[in-house]
Amino acid sequence: MPNLYNYTFNEVTSTYNFTTKNNIEYKVVFIIDETLDSVSEDTIENVYQVIIEKVSDIIEPFDSAVARTIDDIIKSFFENAQNSLIYICSEDEEKAEIRFNVFDRWYLNSTFNEFVTKIDNVINCEANGETYLLYTSLLYHNDNPNVDYVLTAYNSIEEVLNSK
Repeated sequence: MPNLYNYTFNEVTSTYNFTTKNNIEYKVVFIIDETLDSVSEDTIENVYQVIIEKVSDIIEPFDSAVARTIDDIIKSFFENAQNSLIYICSEDEEKAEIRFNVFDRWYLNSTFNEFVTKIDNVINCEANGETYLLYTSLLYHNDNPNVDYVLTAYNSIEEVLNSK
């Protein structure tokens, strides 16, 4: 894949790290996500969230190599067909829907969308008398042997959240 940054994996922190041509440092980490375990009667392993952190405070001018590098990292994550990835858009600065749409465009242009499926679930949540939307996506390898359990749990998140 042309135009991507060299990245390293830090085994101590379990992070992928790379620095851009503008000397901006990024960290990518996959953390275990127990959301599906909490809504399922079965334990569902190999479900993660991805955290992408721009470590430097410098404003990053558009750099397509950043997206390509993250794409390559996620592609390598799915070398294990049992892995699934949940993406929950942060409501920071009320930009969840914008982040959700950017993530969708990124997936459509990814190098792995032929063997990884993405489904979306915009969840209506009620808390303290207020209703808000939670924008989520689930990515799973098409050969994932646990896909039925993963999908059943993912599709029940809204019901479980609003039954409490």
